[in-house]
Amino acid sequence: MRCSTLMRTGLAVGMLSSHTFAQHHPYDEWQEGYTAQALLGAVRFENLKITDDSGLGDPKEIDLSTLPQLGGAWSTLSIGTRFQYGLEATFLLGFRVDKINYISAGGGGLEVSISTLFWMFDLAGGPYINLFLDPQRRVRMYGGAGPLMIYADYRSEREESGAGGDTTFDQNESAFGMGVYARAGLEYRIHERGMLGLGMRGQWAHLDFAGVGGQTKVIGMAAFATYTAGF
Repeated sequence: MRCSTLMRTGLAVGMLSSHTFAQHHPYDEWQEGYTAQALLGAVRFENLKITDDSGLGDPKEIDLSTLPQLGGAWSTLSIGTRFQYGLEATFLLGFRVDKINYISAGGGGLEVSISTLFWMFDLAGGPYINLFLDPQRRVRMYGGAGPLMIYADYRSEREESGAGGDTTFDQNESAFGMGVYARAGLEYRIHERGMLGLGMRGQWAHLDFAGVGGQTKVIGMAAFATYTAGF
């Protein structure tokens, strides 16, 4: 009888302690002032194409409209409780490698192989807002917008094979541009100082690829998986 009473008493104390711990555990409040966010995804541009006409055979249009990206974002100390605002800075790096093989109909049947490397880097920043959807601050929506600086580099090596032998042509072009960005996302707390979610980002800019196609509009929409750490 005494053993049963002790077990019931211990169980009651354990349940009370668990309830108290759940009420005051730091997981129930997001008190981190600064955040660092990792982003992994891809961007789809409206019409980012470069014409490779460096060889003797037919020109070839290189489609760079889809670009894998990775990057990060950092936010300043936010002001507010559930609704917050502050400043953020972001960076993104996108890159892709392609190889295209075709027969040039207008170049005497030349066999053409084009290897390309394209990468793009941008820095951006501006004001952001942050809204926790529940009092425990476990689910949040956020958004930010501002100016961006963008730099891109394109390189290609074109090999042509025919009756006259093999010939190689190189093409390089770099460009710098300015524009704006806007982004938004939704995240859910997975542990005390970390959130996991999805985000979207739009960008509008111009790049001057004068050597390989002239002025280029860089208008795109990106989707990311995100992880945010507070500190």
